[in-house]
Amino acid sequence: MRKYLIIRKSLILLVIFQLLIFVASAQHKVFLLHPTVDNIENMLELVKLKVIDIPELEMVGVYYDKEASNYAESEKFLKDNKIAHYSLMKISGALNTQNIYRENDCTPAFKKIVQEADAILFFGGPDIQPSIYGEKQHLLTEVTDPNRHLMETSLFFHLIGGSRNPDFKPLLLAKPNMIVRGFCLGMQTMNVAAGGTLVQDIPLEVYQVSTAEGMLAIDAQNRHHNYQTQLNPGCDVSWGLLHPIILAANGYLLELNKNLEQQQPYVWSSHHQAVGKKGQNLEVIATSMDGKIVEALRHKIFTEVIGVQFHPEQSSLYLPGSRYTQTPGNDFSANEQLIREKSMEFHLKFWQDFSIKINKLK
Repeated sequence: MRKYLIIRKSLILLVIFQLLIFVASAQHKVFLLHPTVDNIENMLELVKLKVIDIPELEMVGVYYDKEASNYAESEKFLKDNKIAHYSLMKISGALNTQNIYRENDCTPAFKKIVQEADAILFFGGPDIQPSIYGEKQHLLTEVTDPNRHLMETSLFFHLIGGSRNPDFKPLLLAKPNMIVRGFCLGMQTMNVAAGGTLVQDIPLEVYQVSTAEGMLAIDAQNRHHNYQTQLNPGCDVSWGLLHPIILAANGYLLELNKNLEQQQPYVWSSHHQAVGKKGQNLEVIATSMDGKIVEALRHKIFTEVIGVQFHPEQSSLYLPGSRYTQTPGNDFSANEQLIREKSMEFHLKFWQDFSIKINKLK
């Protein structure tokens, strides 16, 4: 009996020890929206390449149970690959256009995220339904996952507040230096949550162009999507393209890019929508070369809340062997072009700044 108790006590101590190791190892926690397999793989690759250099990082993928994506595939991917430092968090509750800008069924989950997170990342995706920002739907706006937008817009609103409910107290008042980044759709969600609107189709509304050929005829520096995809259906043509941007004077990105050789860095983009009316407390920190498209936003109060209209999270940008097809039969390396255009350091600095700030948190 005594031998049994000793063994049992040893096993309990071992479990406690393992739990303590896990708790100690998970020093920093980053929450990531829309954790598809592609997004998970991108983040894992950025960590593997040390583009994101945060030792003992725990990542939590957040999704709404009514989203269109099949997150069972993400669960299977994590299990099959024995990835212990990445888990999923499902959010449930009733959301609609009337309750996303106030406390709702998902508010407790949002508060839990803010309490536990060192950083939150919002990823790219499809068009937001205009009813969320009080406009009618353009014929070229394609809404494929409305429930995702309800949850992500509500979460972003809970973080920063906005003009659609000025009496609401943002959750970031309790953690004003929390690091929040939005990529492409993520920045558009940030703007809508703060009370802004979107340009529903850049070619038609900004450039008065209604054809792919018309967009391909304008200066390549002012394109925001590879319109060869429309002209070559069924071909393996990349959706994205590289183009330079202008960094606003005295903005976050300009400070990040200080002393670098390329002051108009090239970025990887694919979007047909853009920021329209600017949301409450947001400032523009980068634009397209012609100044017509907002390329980056920063919150004036919660200054670590930053959105970019491009995709620095695409891990293939940092892989020398990766190649894209710009037009049928014309392959190129985005990695090589970023290096050639002296813009790779800008991307690396973006993630270096992110990593340093998280590593400094206790």
